[in-house]
Amino acid sequence: MIKKIILLTTFLFLVFSCGTREDETDNEKYIGVWNWVSTDGGIGNINQTPANTGINRTLTLTAESIYIIKENTVVISEGTYYLGRAVTNTDHLEKLFLNFSQNPRLIIETINETDLYLSEDSNDALRYHYTK
Repeated sequence: MIKKIILLTTFLFLVFSCGTREDETDNEKYIGVWNWVSTDGGIGNINQTPANTGINRTLTLTAESIYIIKENTVVISEGTYYLGRAVTNTDHLEKLFLNFSQNPRLIIETINETDLYLSEDSNDALRYHYTK
């Protein structure tokens, strides 16, 4: 009986450990200061940039899961964040989200060493581009 319990426990451990996407929710590649490049989309098909708005926005993400959003060096939002998967409201697919404690969660569309693309989870979504 004990042998069966050990085998079952080992089997369940292997199944659940192989199925995780822990590397997706590791915040290491997100850490740093991200500079706002543009906001596009929405109902009015807007195109906002620092040049046409006069706003210089930064998004700082720390290893301690703290975020700070500044506009022209003034903090407009700060709190904690976490990365997590959830089903979207629009296409009902599971996607990776950047969840803020004081702001709405945003879908992570793309991230690489220099670019971060986020979007709202709505039909007339805004898309945000940041760069390091």
